Amino acid sequence: MKPMSQSTMHEAEYYEIIDESNKVAQCQLCPIRCTLLVGERGKCFSRVNIEGKLYSLTYGYTDMKIDMIEKQHVYHFFPNSRVQTFSTFNCNLDCDYCSMPEKLGVDPSEVGAKKLAPDQAAMFSMASGSKVIAFGEAEPLISFEWVRDTAKLAQQRNLKVLLRTNAYFCEEPVSEILEFVDAVTIDIKSLSDSGYQEKCHAGTINDIKKTIKLIHEKGKLIELNLAIHEALGNTEEETRELATWIKEELSPSVPLHLARLIPSHRLKELQPTSTELLEKCYEVAKDVGLEFIYLDNVPDHEATNTYCPNCKELLIHRGASDTEVRRVSLQGNCNKCETNLNIVFK
Repeated sequence: MKPMSQSTMHEAEYYEIIDESNKVAQCQLCPIRCTLLVGERGKCFSRVNIEGKLYSLTYGYTDMKIDMIEKQHVYHFFPNSRVQTFSTFNCNLDCDYCSMPEKLGVDPSEVGAKKLAPDQAAMFSMASGSKVIAFGEAEPLISFEWVRDTAKLAQQRNLKVLLRTNAYFCEEPVSEILEFVDAVTIDIKSLSDSGYQEKCHAGTINDIKKTIKLIHEKGKLIELNLAIHEALGNTEEETRELATWIKEELSPSVPLHLARLIPSHRLKELQPTSTELLEKCYEVAKDVGLEFIYLDNVPDHEATNTYCPNCKELLIHRGASDTEVRRVSLQGNCNKCETNLNIVFK
């Protein structure tokens, strides 16, 4: 490993020195709480102990692109809008089906990644004409300090902020960053600790649920995403469990996305999730009483559309390459029966 200079890195937050004499640091960003000797990196590969101080290796390193917001599995936050997306590096989970394994376990300074200061990222977002700045793909909260600093500047410039996360983080940093975030989409990997440990090699469902409830209680628009596949142990029974929890602990109006697994990384040999299984899970969630259930990665399926839960009117049509908002007011209500749809346009 190349020697690292403190001057080129950003000191991390949310850690403490637990052994002054040996300069041992404990990271407190996520529940793993890695204990690091001098020179050691955390499980996420993004935070390193240099002489008793914890530094972020990923501050400012990002790939950026402009895309439609629906690509982030977000259907109720500025639908059919362009979003400036920043994709960071590394993750505190190691999912067997990760869609971006090339961004895991890397030092971005060594792979030619671009580095942007927060004001540069906010400037690019404004110049793009996007209403929304999004942090997604890989795991943005691993770059907590940069995402927080950039989101704060974006908010000051009247941009809306979307965060896509696995939600496996401690309460204090999550509470802080939510001050600068308008909407959150969460990728739930499993409904059991064993599922997280076996397929993602870290994580507990109770920690995930605590974070989800915190975000919901802070009044942020929230959408949940669950990858469906027999190999993940995510089928009808797990869908019913999650849908029931959403209805009882959050709200029946919280959107639930049931996503087709596109095999990748260590699970390339699997077949994609069958439409039949996805439709069975959809019906289960519908029977539980959720108002907005979507099938993702199934182009042109009617379950990608938004229907009024009261009058059943087709309100937003989503095709394979475009989205058409038909009968929704700027206040997020059905134009036919005025039912509130939990959709944000402004």
